Amino acid sequence: MRSVMLVFGGLFRFFGRLIFTPILLGWMIGAVLFGAMLGSLVATPFIFAFFDQTPGESAWQWLVFGPFMFVGAVFGFQYWRMASGADAYFGLTGDSHGSARFANRKELKKLERGKGQEDAGLLIGRNPHTGRLLHYDGPAHLITLAPTRAGKGVGTVIPNLLAAERSVLVIDPKGENARIAGEARRRFGTVHVLDPFEVSGHPSACYNPLDRLTPNSLDLGEDAASLTEALVMDPPGQVTEAHWNEEAKAILGGLIMFCVCHEDRDRRSLATVREYLTLPPEKLRALLELMQDSDEAGGLIARAANRFLGKADREAASVLSNAQRHTHFLDSPRIAKCLARSDFAFSDLRHRITSVFLVLPPNRMDAYSRWLRLLVSQALQDIARDAERPQGASEGHSERLKAPALFLLDEFAALGRLEALERAMGLMAGYGLQLWPILQDTSQLKDLYGDRAGTFIANAGVQQVFGVNDFETAKWLSQRIGQETAGFQNDSFKQGDGPSFSNNLTGRDLLTPDEIMQLPSERQLLRIQGQATAIAQKLRYYADPEFSGLFTPDAR
Repeated sequence: MRSVMLVFGGLFRFFGRLIFTPILLGWMIGAVLFGAMLGSLVATPFIFAFFDQTPGESAWQWLVFGPFMFVGAVFGFQYWRMASGADAYFGLTGDSHGSARFANRKELKKLERGKGQEDAGLLIGRNPHTGRLLHYDGPAHLITLAPTRAGKGVGTVIPNLLAAERSVLVIDPKGENARIAGEARRRFGTVHVLDPFEVSGHPSACYNPLDRLTPNSLDLGEDAASLTEALVMDPPGQVTEAHWNEEAKAILGGLIMFCVCHEDRDRRSLATVREYLTLPPEKLRALLELMQDSDEAGGLIARAANRFLGKADREAASVLSNAQRHTHFLDSPRIAKCLARSDFAFSDLRHRITSVFLVLPPNRMDAYSRWLRLLVSQALQDIARDAERPQGASEGHSERLKAPALFLLDEFAALGRLEALERAMGLMAGYGLQLWPILQDTSQLKDLYGDRAGTFIANAGVQQVFGVNDFETAKWLSQRIGQETAGFQNDSFKQGDGPSFSNNLTGRDLLTPDEIMQLPSERQLLRIQGQATAIAQKLRYYADPEFSGLFTPDAR
C-alpha cells in the first residue's frame, strides 16, 4: 500500500509542477507589469511638470517614464519572489542558511599547471574532469588525514618525492620510500638515508646532534635544552610526570654540556652521555663533583650539578631513574653507531637540494621513536638558526634556495608531543620550511596536543582527507566543510481537501558524515585555504603515466 501511495504521490507532484509552473510564471509577469504600471503612475506628475504636455504626446517623455517603470518592475519582481516562494520552488535558494559548495571546474583548473610548469608546487591530486595533476605552490603548511593502508604513500608521499625539485626530509617507516624514490631524488641532489636497522637496502648515513654544539657558543645552554626536549617525552595528560621530566631534562642538559666542553672530539656523542647516566653511584658522584668545578658554558654545567646534588637521596634517585628511562634507546649499538658522526648538516637543506630519509621500522617505533624526535627537532632548529643569519653569512654555504624545504612527516603520531613542531607549524612558514604532517585521524592529533591541536589545522593551507572510516573524523570534517542552503517541499494530503504544497529553505551539511565515509576509494577531499572544498582524484605513482620510468619498483 505504501508503494502505491508513493507512486501516486510522485505522479501528483509531477502534474502539480506541470500545472503550477505556468501559474507561477504568469504571476511573475503580472507582478512585473503591475509594478511597471505603478511606476508610470508615479512618473505622471513629473511629465506635467517637465514637459507641460499630457502624457503620450512626445517620445521624449520616455526619459522620465522609463526609469520609473523599470524601478516599479524590479519592485514587482522582488514582491513576487518573496510572496510566491519561487526561489525554493525553482532551486534558487541563495545562501541564507549556508554558502558551502564544491569547487567548480574553473577553480580546479587554476590548480593545474601549464606545459613547462609541471614542477611548480607540491602534488595534491588529479583533476577528475581533465585528468591533469593538481598543484599547491603556496607558502603554507599542509596536512593529510587518512587511515592505514588508504594510500598515503602511493598517493601523497612518493609522488612528491618523485617530482618535487626541492629539499625534502621524510619519515620513512618501512624504508620503501627510500627504495622506490631514492634514486629519483639523486636527479635533484644529495641523498642521505639514515637507516640504523638496515631495512631500506641503502647504506646508512649518520648524524650526531652534538657535532653542531661548540663549547664557546653563547647558545650552548639553549642547544642542550632543545636536545633534552626531544629526548624526554612528556606523556599527554599525565601531570604527575611533569616534575620528574623537568628535573630529568635539567641533569641531561648539564651532562650534554659537560660532554661538549670536556670530552675529546671523538667522544662527543649521546652515547657518552648515556655512559655517564649508567655509571656506578660512586663514579657518578665523582663526575657530578667535576661538573661543580667546571666554569664552562657560563657556569650552567656547575648549576646543573648543584641542582641535582642538592636533592634528597630518594628524589635524586627518582630523577636519575627517569633520565635513564628516557635515554634507554641509546644502549642500542645500531642507534649509537648512527649517532656517532655527522655526514651532513640539516642546514644543507636550505642551500642545496638535499634529501634526507629517516627510516625506522614500525615494529621498532615504540622503542626508538626518540631517535626520530631527536633528528626532526634538530632539523627544525638548524633551519631556524640558518634563517636567522644574514644572507651569505652561513659558513661554507651558498645562497639559500627559493623553494622551501619540505618535511613529509609520515606516522606523525610516533613523534609524540614535540613543542618544536607545534612552534614550527605556527611560526616557521616564513623560514623556508613547509611541514606536511600525515596522520590516521583527528583523534591522534587531539591525544597528542589536546586543545592545541587546532594549531595544526588552522595553519594548514591544504587539508587532504581520504579513506575516512571513523565517525568522529567524518563528523569533524563535515562540520568544517559547512552547510549549503537547500530547498525542500512539504506535501500534505487531507481527506476531503485538495493537496497542499509548501516550499521551504533549510541548511544541510554539504557532505554528511556518512557521505564522507562512503566516498569512492579513488576520491579525496581537498580543503584549500580561501577556496571551496574540492573532490579530486587520488594519485597512484605506479599507475600514473607522469611517474613512469621515475621510480625503482619495490621487489619486497
